[in-house]
Amino acid sequence: MSGFFPVAPATFASAVVTPLWGLAYAAWPSLAVQALLCVAVLLVGVWSSGRLEHLYGKDPSAAVIDEVLGMGIVLAGVPISPVTLMIGFLLFRVLDVVKLPPGRALERLHGGWGIMLDDACAGLYGALALQAILWAWPEPRLAAWHWAALGGAAVALWIARKPLLRRYGKKRCDPRTGFAGSE
Repeated sequence: MSGFFPVAPATFASAVVTPLWGLAYAAWPSLAVQALLCVAVLLVGVWSSGRLEHLYGKDPSAAVIDEVLGMGIVLAGVPISPVTLMIGFLLFRVLDVVKLPPGRALERLHGGWGIMLDDACAGLYGALALQAILWAWPEPRLAAWHWAALGGAAVALWIARKPLLRRYGKKRCDPRTGFAGSE
């Protein structure tokens, strides 16, 4: 249901699944098990997001299982802590929006494959960036002023959300009518 969240459903879905992936990966620290979980999400996501695309049109906002996959890829193989979860979340969201190559090309693939693989690409870039950060900063910790700065940035984004949505928003799915409509 997070795909029908009225503001930034992809970001909302990513925020919801980040701690869930953290719990799953803490329970199953094996990289092989984590990879199998991501493959399972990919296969279910290709099918389900393909169905949503059939109902709502190209890359519907209701399809957020791609964010689930992207976050799973970013966090695979890293030590789980509040800081790594936050850094992974931020990296994934930025890289999902920016769409580095071949992400944009993958997005054009037919059906659920296009929906899922562009976020898998962003997740892979995020995983590489997070591994590099952890190599340079082996035990990441944030001081109180870091949290205050992040909170200030979040408040600024919240205040600016309406102009940002007007400028960068895309058509959202309307669950009442079943059609894509403008926000």
